[in-house]
Amino acid sequence: MPEPEPAVVLVDDVSPPDGMSEELRQESLLKTGALQNAIFNSANFSSIATDARGVIQIFNVGAERMLGYAAADVMNKITPADISDPQEVIARAKALSLELATPITPGFEALVFKASRGIEDIYELTYIRKDGSRFPAVVSVT
Repeated sequence: MPEPEPAVVLVDDVSPPDGMSEELRQESLLKTGALQNAIFNSANFSSIATDARGVIQIFNVGAERMLGYAAADVMNKITPADISDPQEVIARAKALSLELATPITPGFEALVFKASRGIEDIYELTYIRKDGSRFPAVVSVT
């Protein structure tokens, strides 16, 4: 059975309350979609999504602003490990290998190992911007 891949999912109950017209239900759906779009496209938060191999598929405007890359520069080209401090990624792989008593490869696997097994994972990591400067980030992988 293939391992589950990390994903970000926004959920809202859109079932119509008793007596709600189809028009009101459609309006509610539009508002929900607009809210989800606003959250995803926020310039204050970086949202990066990958495929199962770790290659970036989504890179929102917040990620562009924080990291200095245009989405087109990274999508289908690199993994989040490529924009992370390599020494920290190696250290994370070693620490997780000890904690979980299983070998974990430095790289993308070290960044998503827990989340890929349904374990909530929030950690600090240094990201490296396009210009080479660095900044500390709190990473939440789901």
